[in-house]
Amino acid sequence: MTRPTRRHPRACLVRLAVALVTVSACASAAALDIQLPPETATLHPGTGTQSAAMCLMCHSVDYLSSQPPMPLGFWDAEVKKMVGTYGAPIPAEQVPLIVQYLNQAYPPPQPVASPKP
Repeated sequence: MTRPTRRHPRACLVRLAVALVTVSACASAAALDIQLPPETATLHPGTGTQSAAMCLMCHSVDYLSSQPPMPLGFWDAEVKKMVGTYGAPIPAEQVPLIVQYLNQAYPPPQPVASPKP
């Protein structure tokens, strides 16, 4: 009666690691070519559109345009967060121009008038 040969667990782990490295090296060698659709949306008209275009390095126009009306102060805090927290490369002198544009082009909600009796 022959005894089945027993593989050493460490040798199995080494073979598995080599196989995984080989597979991942082959997978990363094939670069993906991703084609995004062309941008068709435009920023709302307003003073400061050129400054606000700096936001487009990270956000699409569609993303900006889909934002609901926000209260005053929102855009100021949002732009400062993008610069301070996320490191958006926007010069400090551009921040107020961008905020002014966003407040004008994407204004806060208007209060609902109560019906008169």
